Amino acid sequence: MTSEHDAVLEEHLHKEGLQEDLAFAYWRPSAGQHRFTAIVTELVLPADGDRLLHGNVAFLPQYLHRVLAGVPEGCGIAFLHGHPGGGWQGMSDDDVVAERDRLAGAVGGRTGLPLVGLTRGLDGTWSGRAWIRNAPRSYKRRETLSVRVVGPQLKTSFHPDEPLAKVTDSQVATLSVWGEAAQQQLVRARVGVVGLGSVGSLVAESLSRMGLRRLTYIDFDKLERRNLDRTAGSTDADVEAGLLKVQLAARNAVHSSTATDLELRPVPESVLSPAGLAAALDCDVLFSCVDRPWPRYLLNTLAYSHLIPVIDGGITARVKSDGTPQHVAWRIHTVGPGHACLVCLGQLRLSDVALDRAGKLDDPDYIEGLSDEDKAALSGRNVFPFSMAVAAHEVLHLVGLMTGFTRIGGTGAQTYNAYPGTMRVREGTACAEGCEFAALTATAMGLTPNLESSPLGQG
Repeated sequence: MTSEHDAVLEEHLHKEGLQEDLAFAYWRPSAGQHRFTAIVTELVLPADGDRLLHGNVAFLPQYLHRVLAGVPEGCGIAFLHGHPGGGWQGMSDDDVVAERDRLAGAVGGRTGLPLVGLTRGLDGTWSGRAWIRNAPRSYKRRETLSVRVVGPQLKTSFHPDEPLAKVTDSQVATLSVWGEAAQQQLVRARVGVVGLGSVGSLVAESLSRMGLRRLTYIDFDKLERRNLDRTAGSTDADVEAGLLKVQLAARNAVHSSTATDLELRPVPESVLSPAGLAAALDCDVLFSCVDRPWPRYLLNTLAYSHLIPVIDGGITARVKSDGTPQHVAWRIHTVGPGHACLVCLGQLRLSDVALDRAGKLDDPDYIEGLSDEDKAALSGRNVFPFSMAVAAHEVLHLVGLMTGFTRIGGTGAQTYNAYPGTMRVREGTACAEGCEFAALTATAMGLTPNLESSPLGQG
């Protein structure tokens, strides 16, 4: 759910005097390759007379009838209530009766989707479960692995059976900076890197050395000799062997990881393919390390509609007619709920997306007719030190996003101008009024129309 919904529910569910309360919500399904996510899209708070408050709380029939009658097409129903304790909450007998016996059948029959139950503790920890039909008029509880609240910070509540990661001697320096609690938030999340080239290969190297153990790499491209001066860990022998960039990154991760139980998923597909998109939807956070408008557009859309924050960056390097540097800058930003999108940040032009989809950006004659400024924006000029700077700041954005440490991740989108050597931070975190991407927040919209038509997903 979004942090805005969480804030409303915090005020509603936790009353003075430890009075519990309840609410309903509508949710939409988001399905990846390995993970199914229920995205809370709309709250349906009770009206006066909809429930009985007596220390505990019970809903009345008219409230449930109103919720069932108003369910939007394609949505499921969630039942939410508050508990006075902290941490991941268990269920009382009354809780089980309310969800399994009074709600699961009615909700499943109306929506065709399982009832989702959510409990909020006083400390903001959420616990969750789904009630799966296993026989006629019989429903079995299935616990969720995690509940994620997405906003300026990504706050994740993990199921108690989700084991803590083992802290090793090779991570002592890392933990000395932000501590074990923050490290556990980082290492228990699944982090995806889309594009394993100049910036992505360095991001992947950093994550594995920090001890992150659930990593997904998405890239269909093959390593070429022209990539050797900008791709971490690559050798001429890798080019001769025809190694894919995800294969190279996976090999590097195995050698450099400080985790004891690396869960690595290399996906040799474009994110614009069904398989690449499904792998991206399995992630809690994504790094956008691609330099084309179309995949960045897809990731920008996904960040809001499926509540998966995306950390993006880019490099601009213009040269004079004599080949010497004229202007060098790089930018780093996080997009998703609580952050301005790539279009509102001025980092993605919809006109370029249309050109990319039409194949114009691969047409030398078309490129030749562009202005010098547009040519520079699309040229992809880069050297390894630029990539190192962008990758480092993108990883710091991840740490800030998942721990809330703004003194590490900063307070907003950043632009660094190599001359005279200044970092500018964008004030404000909201999209412009009427932004089409912000309007997609928590809709879990289908993204198939945004994919390439090629069966290989490579155009």
